[in-house]
Parts: sequence; structure tokens; C-alpha cells
Amino acid sequence: MDISKYASSPIESLGRIYKEKENPQLIFLNDKNKIIFSPSFRRLEYKTQVFVNHSGDHYRTRLTHSLEVAAVAKLIARSLQLNEDLAEAIALSHDLGHPPFGHAGEDGLAEAMRDFGGFDHNFHTLKVIAQLEKGIFFENGLNLSYEIIEGLAKHNGPLNIESEFAAKKVGELFRPFNLQLDQYPTLEAQVASLADDIAYCAHDIDDGLRAGFISFEELMQVSIIKMAAGNKPFNKNNYQYLINNIREIMINDLLIETKKRITNNAFSNIQAIRKHSSWTVAFSSKMEEQKNEIKNFLMNNVYRNYNINRMRYKAKTLMHNLFYYFMEEPGCLPTNWNKKVINSDLKERAIIIGDYIAGMTDRFAIDEHKRIFYSNTIK
Repeated sequence: MDISKYASSPIESLGRIYKEKENPQLIFLNDKNKIIFSPSFRRLEYKTQVFVNHSGDHYRTRLTHSLEVAAVAKLIARSLQLNEDLAEAIALSHDLGHPPFGHAGEDGLAEAMRDFGGFDHNFHTLKVIAQLEKGIFFENGLNLSYEIIEGLAKHNGPLNIESEFAAKKVGELFRPFNLQLDQYPTLEAQVASLADDIAYCAHDIDDGLRAGFISFEELMQVSIIKMAAGNKPFNKNNYQYLINNIREIMINDLLIETKKRITNNAFSNIQAIRKHSSWTVAFSSKMEEQKNEIKNFLMNNVYRNYNINRMRYKAKTLMHNLFYYFMEEPGCLPTNWNKKVINSDLKERAIIIGDYIAGMTDRFAIDEHKRIFYSNTIK
């Protein structure tokens, strides 16, 4: 079956909020370049994936995670004859809104902002590309195409359009677009979403082994790991073959299941895929179980390791300290941020301060915390 007819065509894109002079054929490629050239993307190099950035030179950062997701997404998109530029651009940008210290930092910021609407990194990604980034031709935002924005808004699937989050927050950010939030996104966006799962399932095992949190004996209790290992003995010198096999097994399963779903449903066009009742790009039910088994294994053996728990506690405390300090002393914000909070009410101030902290890298947040709370020099 020819799947390429369901690929997103750049010349049929629903375009940008503000028109730009460009070759319509290059709209998704231009989006990808805007993302890569943005400061928010560069800062991902110094933001935690699982291990704090300074823990070691070989652990994944939020940037290398995004690059691995993009590599997997591009491979899948090419295999299905979809638009590679679109899948890659969504994958590269899906974590632009992540605060420092990974999910620990997000939890800490969400707790601090509980009374002011909370914090969600997926929504903050949308805010970064819509408002906080400074575009080349526009004062605020990257002015990305509809298909990128739709893919990021629906990274985890359709949204409840009756919810305040969808109707007010996401809807207001991109008012000129009708994002049809209750429908599924393009196949390329679905590919990027599942590529995220494939990338972290493989690389978090890699990092967990590197850190000594898990052993090869423990790993062999996980069904997909046992399958990836075959009869080959693994040790610290040759396990990259194992990590690569995990990725390949998950990718191949996704390709087979996705082709099966497209064939069985005989979609008439892309809109039919958007209106379908479930994901079209998907793992088989068996692989979904195996993926959940990996996630549970990682949760119990890596994410909840006592070293990570200590880091989580310190990161959450640091985020709380910074937030409450700036809420009490907004005049201590850098000048450009201080200007934003002048004449703001309490909720507006909290949101602006949350934006400022979310944009920090791990090391900047640590240095800022030291300067404020531990410096013995008054200057």
C-alpha cells in the first residue's frame, strides 16, 4: 500500500500566523532551521534528561535526547514515506519548554505555582515558540507552521476541548489557528511522539548501565531486553549493540503495526486519519506491554535510585527557593524580566517568574541560587 499519499505536503500546509517570503516547498525545513538556531534549543545542552548535566560527559542531556528522538523520527518517517522534515522538526522542538533538572525541576516549579495555574512543560513548549522566543522577523515567537504547532499541542494525543487547558491556554496562544484539539495530529506528529518513547527506553537503559544503577543480570529479566540480547553475552565493553537492538526491535514493530492499521482502515485522506478514534502510528499490543515493562523497570531501578532521589529533592528545593525569592523580591529579577512584572497582579507576576526560571539551564539555576543564598560577598 502506498502510504506516501498520507504524507503532509509542504505546499498544502495551513501556513503561518504571519506570512513570510519563502519557497512553500521549504516551509517545514525552514521551521526545523528556526528551531535549531534558537537560544531555547541551544540551552537544552545544559538541561537534565535523567542525570544532572554536570554528572558526567556521556550521560544524555535534554539536547542529546531531542537529537536521538529526531533521528528515530526521521528514520521512521522515511521508512513510511512520510515528510521527514516535519517529523524531525516536531521531534527537535518537543522539549523546548522543559525547565532545568528534568522532571524533578518541573515538579518543583509546578508545586510552587500550584495556586497560579501550575506548570506543564508541554504547554510551556508552546509558549516558548509562540511568545518567549525572539524571532528573526517578529518580536515574539518563532512563527512556526500550523503542522508543527498542532504536533506539539497534541504530543500526547487529542485534548479535551472543554477543558480550561485546551480552550483557554492553548487556544488563546494560537487564536488565528483552528487546531482542532479534539482530533489526532498528522502521521508525522504521531511518529515524533512514539519516537520519544523509543529513544528514552533505549538511552535511559544505556545511562542506567553507565551509572552502575542496573546490572546485565537484572536487565535479562525484562522480556524485550532478553530478545534484544539473543544468545550474545554482554558486558560494559560491548553493550551498545544491545541498546541498538532495543531501538531496532521497537522501530520494526511500530512500522509493521502502523502499516497494518493504515491498510485495515483504508483511510481516504489525512483528515480521515485526524478524525480516527485512535492512534494510527502505534506499537502492537504485545510491544505496548513490553514498552510498559521497560518503563516500570526504569522507574524502579533508575528513576527511583537513591542518588536520583537525592537529586530530585535538591532540585525541587532549589526551584521552590528561586520562585519564592523572586515572588517576594521582583526587583531582584534581571532588568528585562523586572520590566515585565511592573504593574502586574500576583498571578501575572508568578507566571512571568515561572517563565524566567523555566528558561534556565541546570548550571545557571545552580549559580543563581548560590549568588542569592550562599554568596558571602555583597555586591
